[in-house]
Amino acid sequence: MSASALPSASRGAPLAGAPMSQREPASPLPLIVGGAAVALSAGIAVLVVVGFSAEVAPLGVGLPLVRTDSWWLSFLGYLLTPIVVIACYGWNAVAQRNGLRRNPQGFVVRPTYSTALRWAVGVGILLGAWHALNLSVPLSEVLL
Repeated sequence: MSASALPSASRGAPLAGAPMSQREPASPLPLIVGGAAVALSAGIAVLVVVGFSAEVAPLGVGLPLVRTDSWWLSFLGYLLTPIVVIACYGWNAVAQRNGLRRNPQGFVVRPTYSTALRWAVGVGILLGAWHALNLSVPLSEVLL
């Protein structure tokens, strides 16, 4: 029986005939790790702007970008977002598919986890772009 033939499992509830002992909910761990990565990355971005930045004016627009001696903060933020968040999205998708394959009658799919992680990926890409911009200043000073 294919996953598409299991309509109630795809809506987040197990089939009515599945015994309680066989019910297996999707793990919230990828969502927790992805959310923590976004929160930490946002905290690092704020920390860099408040305490570890210098005014840089590319094209006449002043931006508070990270100082050369604190480049590792932006590197850590870039590893957290988007890389860790995208990995968590993939982890969630694979884990839910494997759960349905392993226990098609009792696995409880959580589509809200996937939706929340999809939004976290979007936020992570924006935060990652900010961290990449911050990394460009120290890298350009080293290379030039």
